[in-house]
Amino acid sequence: MFKKIFFIIFLLSIFVMQDSFSQELRPANKIVLDSLKKANTGKVIFFNYWASWCKPCVEEFPDILKLNKEFKNKDFKLVFISLDFGEDIDTRTRKFLSKMNVDFVTYYNGFEKDEDLINDMDKNWNGGIPGTFIFDKTGNLKKTFIGKTLYKDFKTAVKNLM
Repeated sequence: MFKKIFFIIFLLSIFVMQDSFSQELRPANKIVLDSLKKANTGKVIFFNYWASWCKPCVEEFPDILKLNKEFKNKDFKLVFISLDFGEDIDTRTRKFLSKMNVDFVTYYNGFEKDEDLINDMDKNWNGGIPGTFIFDKTGNLKKTFIGKTLYKDFKTAVKNLM
């Protein structure tokens, strides 16, 4: 009996510990994205659209985190927006973000239609991912990368806007 109670307590503590490390995910719609741009005026804003099922997205993710580490104290704001679907947000997305040690709020597609999300970021975007959109300190889109991008290309683009 004691072993069963101990085992149940052990399992419960694991679930509690997992929740304490859970990644905060919020829906991103036009209002949220506009407020992020406005709140970060004076910073270079790096929007990255990705999905856990997208191999090139997963491959470039560590480079983006490295870039964030290098520039986060230099008028730089990284915004991840997951394009995972439905239940994947609470399972695959959270698990991936936890594995990558992402310790800041991440967003997911909160638009009614995917087309609205695409057009809100860049009317010339065809929706391909990974998609990275870099805005200057005044909030103007200055650089777009569609597809897997190298760290050195991200770094050059950000440095040119600092």
